[in-house]
Amino acid sequence: MTTKAQGIIELPDRRIECEADAPCLLTELVAEAGVILNVACGGAGTCGGCAVDILAGQFSDLAGNAIPADAGKAKRVLACQTRLLSGEFHIRIPHHSLVSAGEKVVMDFKHTPPRTLRPPVRKEYLRLPKPTLQDPRGCLERITGELRQRGYKGRILSSVRLVRAAEGVAQAEYERTVTITGEGGEWYLIRIEPGDTTSKLYAAAVDIGTTTVVVALVDLLAGEIIDAASSYNQQIIRCDDVASRISYANDPQKLEELRSLVVESTVNRLLGLLVGRHGIEQEDIAHMTVAGNTIMTHLFCGVSPAGMGGVPFAPVTNFPGPYRAESLGLAMNGDGLVDLFPSSSGYIGGDITSDMYVCGLTETDELTVMIDIGTNAEIVVGNRDRLITCAAPAGPAFEGSGLMSGIRASDGAIETFTLEGLDSKPEYTVIGGGKPEGVCGSGLIDFVAQAYRAGVISQTGRFTDETKANCRQIRKVLQDGAKVLAYEIASPKQTSDGVGPIFVTERDIATLLQAKGVIFAALQIAMKHFGAGFDEIKQFYLAGGFARHIDLNNCVTMGLLPDIDREKYEFIGNGSLAGAFVMTLDEEVRTKLPHIAAAPRVIELNLDEDFQNAYIMAMMLP
Repeated sequence: MTTKAQGIIELPDRRIECEADAPCLLTELVAEAGVILNVACGGAGTCGGCAVDILAGQFSDLAGNAIPADAGKAKRVLACQTRLLSGEFHIRIPHHSLVSAGEKVVMDFKHTPPRTLRPPVRKEYLRLPKPTLQDPRGCLERITGELRQRGYKGRILSSVRLVRAAEGVAQAEYERTVTITGEGGEWYLIRIEPGDTTSKLYAAAVDIGTTTVVVALVDLLAGEIIDAASSYNQQIIRCDDVASRISYANDPQKLEELRSLVVESTVNRLLGLLVGRHGIEQEDIAHMTVAGNTIMTHLFCGVSPAGMGGVPFAPVTNFPGPYRAESLGLAMNGDGLVDLFPSSSGYIGGDITSDMYVCGLTETDELTVMIDIGTNAEIVVGNRDRLITCAAPAGPAFEGSGLMSGIRASDGAIETFTLEGLDSKPEYTVIGGGKPEGVCGSGLIDFVAQAYRAGVISQTGRFTDETKANCRQIRKVLQDGAKVLAYEIASPKQTSDGVGPIFVTERDIATLLQAKGVIFAALQIAMKHFGAGFDEIKQFYLAGGFARHIDLNNCVTMGLLPDIDREKYEFIGNGSLAGAFVMTLDEEVRTKLPHIAAAPRVIELNLDEDFQNAYIMAMMLP
């Protein structure tokens, strides 16, 4: 039996008064109020992303056990595991539990290859001859004739959509601006406008990540990004990692849901934001380039990624597109072409092709390494003569997932950590400058490295006997139903209201060492297949948003990266977006990409006899 319950949902910046049919899950309750929580695990209760504070009301867990809520005293619960039963309620949602939270996303890049401004889409201002009885050609034929005189050879095609749009201008003024793009020796008319609009021509460069999406608005005439916007990939409200999305997409309806979440709820929303900011029309965006991993590219196109869910991990296509924007449901010129970066394999995607292009890996004689660190860490080793690549399934630990106080890199996250000695006071910085709510990946790396240097933890990641006897920060806490040792980074007085103390437990450290062990072992195996040692590396590129914010020395101390000359390391920022940007400017880029994607030899780590031993050794702190 359902009853009406009324209450308040308190957000960091506002309060919402609402009513709900009880009993109901708290995730459903807040969704009805237009608030989307970070249910990254799909509601399994394992990621901790949907933590909320209950302040008043009657609640229970999924087993029906009552959860008391004392008026004025916050009790933290997981919204996906908690039901509102009845009565008036008061729920408070911390900043990091919101999908719309401002994650610290790297939209910039420091490294782009030399390029020429020759975009694959262009505008031509035409003065068309008026029709006469002697020359009764249609509007489109007159446009085609004028373009022929300007050197456009081969077929010039147009869509039914464009023909219908041309009906309204056929008998009007005869000064026209046409937008035209070329592909495969053919030309496509994609827009007809009255008058001279050659001063406006835009494209969008898109980086589709498993966690975040960045859309950059590119002025094709100036050859520069004029604005960019980012958000979570809204697919995370259904499932977090690529493996769970592959499984979820096995149902055709759920596949369409994931497509809609990334295209309509994410990319189109960001396009709308950029268009609104600059007072242009969505039709002004005449071209789009998209870089993303192979699974994300498939989901973006509404293509099943099921083949990548098991051996031999084969995608439907490694070389998708180009496609018309209208067929993908994108909020831009419907006839505009959308170029997608090709992939090397199911787990070495278009984002890595973009990274390789940006770093010039197929054009250098020197031994070069590139790592894009994320939930899957992709590694490329080699030079113009030979490239080796592999994907290391590191898991989401460096994004804070599955750890006691781990959160994504959003406002309220501890991003740097310093510890001078065994019993010294820990120091940290917080994204956004307020009180901390948890620790993100860069802060966790700092903690492990600093704690190891200070003698707080041993080579195996355990708290030392001296630490347990003398360190004031050590506590015993409950984690997953068991009591474990933990280091208190921040006390309840130091944290945001309702958060409680911030801990790093021995279990958390073990999880982090497993993640870094997979990455370092994968790098060792890739180097083995190339036949070189770390001392022979001439250039080491670190790509991706996560790498942009890590402390290099702490990564080496932790054993995530090799101990080589620090001058050899270079942070390239968002290489995926950088490649997508350059591709909007230079039509020659698309001709290079198939060669780059096909160049590396992909190795499967689980088939290498040395990987397991390398992994076991790499889990130790060096």
